[in-house]
Amino acid sequence: MQPTASLVALFLFFQSVVMAQSPVPPSFPQDTLPPEIEVQGTDDSMHLVAKLRPLRQIAGAPASFYTYFWELGDGTFSFSPTPELHYKDTGTYQVRLYATNNYDDGKAPPTKPRPIKVKKPIKNSTWASRFFHGNGNIEMKINRNPKPGEDFMALIGYRNMAGDAGSGTILLFYNEKQFGHAAFDLTEKRSYHGEDSSSLQSLLVKLETPDTEPDAALARGPHANAPAVNNAAAKAMLQAMQGAYNSHTVLHFSNAGKTSEQFLFLNMHTLPEMVQDTNATVTMTAMLVPDNALMQPEVYELEMAVVNSHDPNRLQLRKHRINYRFMGKKKELTYKIQFQNTGKGPAKRVAIGIAVPRQLNTETIQLKEVSPACIACDSAYQTQSCIDTVRTKDSIYFVFRNIYLPGLQQEGVADPDSTKGFVRYSILFKKKPKKIPFSSSAAIIFDKNEPIYTNRATARFIKGFSPGIIAGYTFSPNSGDNTLKGPLQLGAVLAPFAPDRPYFQVEAFAGLLEKESSATAIIREKRDTSVNGQVYLIRGRNEVTTTTRQSLQLVPLHFRYNLNNWIGVGIGAMAQINIATKTTTESKVYLTDIQQPNVVTNTLSKTLKDDSQWLASINAAPFADIQIGKIKSGPAIGLRYLRQVTGNTPDRFFVYAIYKL
Repeated sequence: MQPTASLVALFLFFQSVVMAQSPVPPSFPQDTLPPEIEVQGTDDSMHLVAKLRPLRQIAGAPASFYTYFWELGDGTFSFSPTPELHYKDTGTYQVRLYATNNYDDGKAPPTKPRPIKVKKPIKNSTWASRFFHGNGNIEMKINRNPKPGEDFMALIGYRNMAGDAGSGTILLFYNEKQFGHAAFDLTEKRSYHGEDSSSLQSLLVKLETPDTEPDAALARGPHANAPAVNNAAAKAMLQAMQGAYNSHTVLHFSNAGKTSEQFLFLNMHTLPEMVQDTNATVTMTAMLVPDNALMQPEVYELEMAVVNSHDPNRLQLRKHRINYRFMGKKKELTYKIQFQNTGKGPAKRVAIGIAVPRQLNTETIQLKEVSPACIACDSAYQTQSCIDTVRTKDSIYFVFRNIYLPGLQQEGVADPDSTKGFVRYSILFKKKPKKIPFSSSAAIIFDKNEPIYTNRATARFIKGFSPGIIAGYTFSPNSGDNTLKGPLQLGAVLAPFAPDRPYFQVEAFAGLLEKESSATAIIREKRDTSVNGQVYLIRGRNEVTTTTRQSLQLVPLHFRYNLNNWIGVGIGAMAQINIATKTTTESKVYLTDIQQPNVVTNTLSKTLKDDSQWLASINAAPFADIQIGKIKSGPAIGLRYLRQVTGNTPDRFFVYAIYKL
């Protein structure tokens, strides 16, 4: 016993040493702590510094890092890690930091307002937004692609470049109807230039109001019809947005100067249900409708993705849920690859390799849009910026050559957007595919660095439902008579549309006036009798029992699999509920003519028992089934064997025809 006890003691000693040396799995309480924000500098130059939790590197990923978005409390913002303050007036400002943990396995630090009290204006308070990249009056950005359950900031910027749109309405449409469920909640909206909440209905009423000032219309001269045209265009746009989105918010502004840029800060919460739609392209649309009807309405659509992890290099699939019922070989898919140079220096060459699913045809790939904007290399001179496209059977390569893409950590880079790029392309199917999800991923190489691998973008087919009708007859091999018995059985079917994976199907049948008969053996007799004055010879007598049922048959459990486009098999269970049952027992006497003693010429019947019952019984029968025909959508025939496990009904076959829509 002593050697055993010594071994146990030695094992426990080493276990305690190992446990003492091994780190305790952290519970990550720091993920719930907001960043500590400090104000540094003097009255002439003040800036913010944030103390964030240490990053936790994802194994195999590029070096983790934080990106920043600061809402500075006066309508300005910054993407800098240490933004300078430009407050022109004294007062208390609520500063918010939205920090994003890229290539980190934890949660993004929560956002909490930090009040900053300014006792006197800051000198040299000039601020440049670097927000607008186009020529329009409205644009939108988000601070990050959010995870399910995470908040993000939607930043809408608007301006009055022509000087004729000093007032108007800003609308944000979100929660696309194509997803079938809400994606985001608008939890808070903050404005700094007197914007007021409004409604879509009041805007539509205003657009319907005719111009009642003829003098003003006359003064417009050749532009007299412009208000009606612009109002009609705005109304059409709004109706299109209502058809595409479930949610919206409306704000009215009235003091946009010609040289000013004004911003709306909308805090959005990503709902947990979006976990099923990660890496799909999600859109939100901002719209500006000027009060001046001479000005045309403007729309800005923002594409984003709900993600599993924060990664600036992503592959996205627009409209990743495909309606299989209405698609064909010409169905076009649109992919977008986003990339960002997060290094300390510029990149001159960016190579992107994409694994193309076997269902898609690489020969049909077409470039839709690229950034940095450049021409195809086959039409460029030797040192010109260009993009090269190389196709193989199962992959595609895009190579940016001779470009200048700044690094996010490069000195002097103030605009994070300048470090980003993307490729948008379309591709067609080889043929109509099986209704099975498929995915793609990409690898991105900046100059001669190690490749960065993106997420997998998955295309899924909308499940859809296929109703159908079914009709057939039942026969029992145990009776020795294999002819079709009973009335025609009619039913309805509901199943997924055109599945290529195992699926469940439900059915319901109505069986009316089902009849079963049984008879005792004939008792032979040889004596005379008289019926209505005519003499007969009694041949024999017996009793006949007839059962008539009205039933409802349900198939709540039916598991099927389509072997190919023409043959499908299934197993399941049927429950038969006898709604009404009538049982009649008759005594029958069989009579023959004396001249023809071997031929029954008359039968006398007498009812001995007549019994009716409601909800008399419930029978169950498992079954196996096979179908042949256009089993996914269209007509087919089937044969089903039912094994009776309750009641006294014999095993039987059900032969039927079915048509699925």
